[in-house]
Amino acid sequence: MKITTTSIFALMASTACSFYAPQVVRSLLLPQDPPLHLARRDDEPASDDVWNKAKCIGGQFVKVFPMNDKDAGQEYLPKKDSVQSKWKGDLKDDLKKWGWTQNTLLKSVCEFDEFALGKGWVDAAKQLSIGTEGWKDIWCYRFSHGTLWDVAGEKTYNVQPDNKDYPYTGAYAQFGINDDDGAILAMDNLMPTSAIKKNKQRDPRDGEVPALQSLSELLWSGWYRGSQPDTSNNKNVKNVKYLISLSVTNSESLAIIQRALKPKNKATASLWPGDNFDMSTAEGKALLGSPNGKRFGYLLTQRKDDVGMKQIDSVTVFRGKDHSNPILIFYVK
Repeated sequence: MKITTTSIFALMASTACSFYAPQVVRSLLLPQDPPLHLARRDDEPASDDVWNKAKCIGGQFVKVFPMNDKDAGQEYLPKKDSVQSKWKGDLKDDLKKWGWTQNTLLKSVCEFDEFALGKGWVDAAKQLSIGTEGWKDIWCYRFSHGTLWDVAGEKTYNVQPDNKDYPYTGAYAQFGINDDDGAILAMDNLMPTSAIKKNKQRDPRDGEVPALQSLSELLWSGWYRGSQPDTSNNKNVKNVKYLISLSVTNSESLAIIQRALKPKNKATASLWPGDNFDMSTAEGKALLGSPNGKRFGYLLTQRKDDVGMKQIDSVTVFRGKDHSNPILIFYVK
């Protein structure tokens, strides 16, 4: 697999963290479940290896958040003069070029009320002053990289100016944007590398994965357009306050959440207000470095020219209702 200068985030803060540097490729931005034979039990917290890797990744994000773009680039391997993303603006043309389609969603799939997510979520949103009405406060975006029929039929799309054909992967991403209240709400996603593994039961081959492939870039596209894209773009892209992962299902993230809660003698996340972890703690860093956290770390790290010198200072883990999947809220300042 070809590794580009943007594909490896060097964890050089300590000898222990540098051990994980070769593993931190961009595909790890995405929630990825382990093979079925390695799947964790529901009552099993993260192993030392999973925990330490996540803690190191999160710790490195915490380190580079306050750095300027050039200094942050020195933490990559190989070192770079800039970590700013090459994908600019609303990405509409770039998404189309690389085989992505924006889907039209029914109103019923953009619900953030008590019925959908529970009273705990509604209480959290009220306390944080986050409006939750779909298509008014929150605009729902869904991007798909072909359908399962396209994958099964080995359908391709052509990329110019190289005149090269790429296969559709069946990847998708769905999320909500509330620019007035500063919230990005990640809902459901399967990115190209993971989609190929799932849909074709093998690792990607050279020339299969689109250049525009990370969730952080898709989130940026939605954030740039804002919550009223039919009438105007987001007029204040620097107004990022809350990065939210709704209904976490990724097995690795769930294991990290469970281990983070263990010192509090909790086996599962509590209802709102849940448990808050500062980024100075091992638990906070591990949650930021989890599959459901690091897409947000990359979003802020690689958009310094766009959103300003933002950093995440804490994260809350909670449930919206009993027996539901955990919710993560990362607080940006």
